[in-house]
Amino acid sequence: MKKKLTIGICAPASPAHIWFEDKYNYGLKVLESMGFNIVEGSLIKSKKIQGYRTANGHERALEFMELINNPQIDIIMPVIGGLNSSSLIPFLDFKEIEDSKKILCGYSDITSLQMSILSQTNFKCIYGAAVIPTFGEFKDNEFAKESFMNSLCRENYELIPPSKWSNVLLNAFTNDWKELDRTYMLNQGWKIINKGYAEGIVYAANIDTLVSLFGSKYVPNFNNCILILEEEDATINIEERSLNALKLYGVFDNLKGLIFGKPEVYNDKNSNITYVELIKEIVGKRDYPIIYDFDCAHTIPSISIPQKSQMTLDATSDKVRIFIKNNFISKL
Repeated sequence: MKKKLTIGICAPASPAHIWFEDKYNYGLKVLESMGFNIVEGSLIKSKKIQGYRTANGHERALEFMELINNPQIDIIMPVIGGLNSSSLIPFLDFKEIEDSKKILCGYSDITSLQMSILSQTNFKCIYGAAVIPTFGEFKDNEFAKESFMNSLCRENYELIPPSKWSNVLLNAFTNDWKELDRTYMLNQGWKIINKGYAEGIVYAANIDTLVSLFGSKYVPNFNNCILILEEEDATINIEERSLNALKLYGVFDNLKGLIFGKPEVYNDKNSNITYVELIKEIVGKRDYPIIYDFDCAHTIPSISIPQKSQMTLDATSDKVRIFIKNNFISKL
């Protein structure tokens, strides 16, 4: 990094800093050990909680905008995701956000904030990196940390699959998250549905959250981009509905490339239909490269994606290669 950066921490959805206080504090220490200063948002410092959320949408937006308008802060990072970050959108000042020249991190439910901001401004976002799920990982966390630093600092680099991956949860209500060893599987690499080569601006989003934004003005134009889609819980009947909604909205019609991440949970509801079979059924035959089993978001470790950067997707042979070029984030 060119200078020591300051991260402002917010809680736009779930109050996981209260639920999992030890893991949250550990994540902060990891970020400090990586060379970052930390500033906590007002809701986090007050420890306000309303069951599933910290506060109403207006109050959560105030915390976010306070961090946006704090000149000491360079990066805004959520504690975790949740289900209702979209409640902040009506209360955001997009001009102040763009003028702040900061960077917003996060994934999953934070898709709603990133898509709304990316659709309205030229702001910088990194898809990935939240305090508890990314930096609160107690063991074997070097890959995720390196990927975040690449997205923040490197202008041109190749995305490399991790050697192993896991979708096993360790209980953070107990000490399991730091006392037990996570079960990992050998990574078989990124797999191809449709071969091809593509170059374009990359967007990454959570499927369920993205679908919830359609019909509003807060969705970027995905034409001629490479789109990364990921899901936490890919229960097949709900996933079919979500993927078909994206198809009906025309999302798949004018892409340069399409990438599906590994879902954390897949439930075929006794259909014997695999996730990739469902993708093929809904997306159909396309003239651009499509790959799946990408390591982004809810499986561990996860690759951070610098939104709106130039991406090259080479799926012309059996080995998929993906490059970030002209990283939109690295020009700090």
